Amino acid sequence: MSDTQTLARLSEIYRYPVKSTAARSLTRALVSEEGLDGDRRYMLARPDGRFVTARTHPALQRVIVEPVNGGLDLHHPEAGSIEARETRFARESFTTAVWGDTFAAVTTESALDAWFSEILGEPVRLLWLGATSPRYRESLQRRVSFADGYPLMLISQASLEALNARMDAPQRMIQFRPNLVVAGTAAHAEDAWARIRIGEVEFRVDTPCARCKMITVDPTTGTFQARGEPLRTLAGYRRGADGKVLFGQNLIALNTGELIVGAPVEVLETRATSI
Repeated sequence: MSDTQTLARLSEIYRYPVKSTAARSLTRALVSEEGLDGDRRYMLARPDGRFVTARTHPALQRVIVEPVNGGLDLHHPEAGSIEARETRFARESFTTAVWGDTFAAVTTESALDAWFSEILGEPVRLLWLGATSPRYRESLQRRVSFADGYPLMLISQASLEALNARMDAPQRMIQFRPNLVVAGTAAHAEDAWARIRIGEVEFRVDTPCARCKMITVDPTTGTFQARGEPLRTLAGYRRGADGKVLFGQNLIALNTGELIVGAPVEVLETRATSI
């Protein structure tokens, strides 16, 4: 094992209880087949079932969500605060889809729908997965939450530093919406990982994460940054063979367990890279 691998450690954990809302930093988290416990268990959708994210509604990133026993506490700087409690949910079946995966989630309550509709300026419904996700991805042979396609995503701190060395203004890790951040590696070391262990959990490093305009949202203001940055800069040196802009790696947990910030990261298998 190399010195770099020996020094690698889990430096940050992030959870996003409602898809596209503000990141919540954790010091420890449980991992299951579906990803981090409590991650992306809720999502907004239009009345026709089309999902809604910060790609089109960047103001979502100003919504702060705190999981509590039996639900969520939500806050927005202008809309104020509201509670979401599972005991009050209507739990009516509601057909939705995430990037081609069609499945039935359940409704919550009209007050929550109205609260989010006011923030976004159009009618939306707040949906819940329930205790177990009904979304099964055949390509992964896994149940997945409302995440775009994979249960988890990882980025190294050095990769962000390499990007910022090319930028006039520094970018923040939370713009890239990772679940796990690793320190103590070379920039983009994660591109060459095929299987890793973090603490007691082993992961398959499945595919690079293709990036879109979501990373151009300033999470503090809930607005898009000028000139399409940092996507524009990344496109200059992080394009894959298919032309997509790649930054970070999608993960699949191979066992359940707890992750704790500071846990060692062990690289078990590597692969060739083409970026």
